[in-house]
Parts: sequence; structure tokens; C-alpha cells
Amino acid sequence: MPSILESICLIMIAGETVLGTWISGFIALVNCIDWIKSRKLSLVNFLLMNLGLSRICLLWIMLINGMSSILDTIKAIHILGQLWMTASYSSISFVTCLNIFYFLKIAHFSHPLFLWLRWRIKRVILMILLGSLVIFLFLTLPLREEFKNDFIRSMERKEEKNHTGIFQMKTSQFINVYILPYLGPFILLIMSLISCFLLILSLWRHICQMHLNATGSKDANTEAHIRVMGWMFSFLFFIILYYLGISITTLISSMAGKRQMDLLGIAISGFYPSGHSLILILGNRKLRHAYLWMQQQALFCLRGRKP
Repeated sequence: MPSILESICLIMIAGETVLGTWISGFIALVNCIDWIKSRKLSLVNFLLMNLGLSRICLLWIMLINGMSSILDTIKAIHILGQLWMTASYSSISFVTCLNIFYFLKIAHFSHPLFLWLRWRIKRVILMILLGSLVIFLFLTLPLREEFKNDFIRSMERKEEKNHTGIFQMKTSQFINVYILPYLGPFILLIMSLISCFLLILSLWRHICQMHLNATGSKDANTEAHIRVMGWMFSFLFFIILYYLGISITTLISSMAGKRQMDLLGIAISGFYPSGHSLILILGNRKLRHAYLWMQQQALFCLRGRKP
């Protein structure tokens, strides 16, 4: 039977999955409908739609992973870990491209490199996606598969001996299992953080200039820039939570009797795909208007009236 902490974590994971599926599904559906209506798929719509779909997959894999950890099935946990890594890698690839897209579109820098990237924004985004796919197919997956059997055998030997400490792993195995497969996501994360930092810096400089030149109260542009900065800080907060949870889950995977911490790590990670998707809805005018329209229709239906 699950303990009280394990039950609380499972309830949290289930709630995050339901809420995150609804929010991410809404993002994907709105952009899909817009694509069908206009018969054109813009770059930002493409990124948002695929980000929503990848996060739905990520949330459900995390939920199944949490439920499987209760059963403590080594092979099932490893397979789900592979799926989790795939969905996570896909999600971080699309969110990195989205952050870089907003950075190149909104930020103001006179550096020639920035201007060169802005003029070729579509090509830059497509090259990042292609590079992410190549790294995943030729670095991440092969390394994980190469050491899969060694990992399973080591864990089974650990269970047979009823060992409660950290099982022994060679340095080369540790690097190939825990370091190299995460090199791609780490590079994408660094790119995303740099783009967020530079965008915040650009917006902050612009706000300071507007305050110096302003003759009255805050105008719409200043408030819009402050909102964008808030969204960027929100992303940084959620992504830190996500990787904190992943770090807990990854380190715990080499220990026995730590099921509670494993579930806690998954629960902490679940805040990111749900919370950041909600931030995207609030920060995107089209998504926000679609949500308000849907909310209005729901209120009319509850009152038994037609709009």
C-alpha cells in the first residue's frame, strides 16, 4: 500500500496531468483550427501546436511513470524513462525555439549578429529543430540503448542482495547513462535561458528609456513590456522546478527504498508543463481571446441561454 506521502504525490501528479492536458490540448486545438481556417501554418503556430502536443505526451508519461514506480517494476520503469526522455526532449526543443523566436521578434539590439539572425528567423528555427533531432537520434538514443541492459542487470543484482545503498556503477557508465544523453537537452536549455535573459535585458532597457522620455503615466507599450518580462521570469521559475524534479528522480533511480522521493520529483516536475502552458495562454492574444470566448460560451450554456 502507498504511504500518505506517496498518495499525496500521486494525487498531485494526476491533477497536474488532467489540468495540463486540458491547457496544452487547448493550445494545440486553437492553433490547429486556425491552421485549417487560414490554410496557412505560421512558424509560431507550428511551434505552439507541437509544444502543446508534446506536453500532453509528457504529462501522461509522467503519470504512468509515477504509478509504475509504486509497482517497482525495473524494466517498465526503464521503458517509461526512455519515453519520458523522448517527450521531454521534444518539449524542450519546441519551447527553446519559441523563446528564441520571441527574442528575435521582440528584442532590440543593433549588433550585426542579432540583425542577421532576425532576418533569417525561420531558417534559424528550422536549423535548431533539425539539429535537435540529429543530436537525439545519433547521441541520446544510442547511448541510452547501449547501457540499458547493464543498468537493468545492475538494478536486479541490487534487489537480489537487498542492498539499500547506491549501487556501484563505473565512471564511464555513469557518464554515458547520466551525462551524455542529457547533453542535448542541456544545450537547448542554455540557449533558452540565454534568449530569455537577453530579451529581459532588452525590455528592461526599453522600459527605462520610456520612463525617461515619458511625460505622463504608463502607456500601453510599457505595460506590454512589463507583462512580457513577467512571462519570461515565470518560464525561468517553472523550468527550474522541472529540472529540480528531474534531478531528484534521476539520482534516486540508482538507489533502493526511495520510492517516495521518486514520486516527489515527478510531482515537482509536473508543475512546468502545466504552469508554463497556462502562462502561454495568458501571454498570447489569440489564445487569450479564444479562452475568453470559450468561457463566455460555457457561462451562457450554464445559464441556459444562447449568446
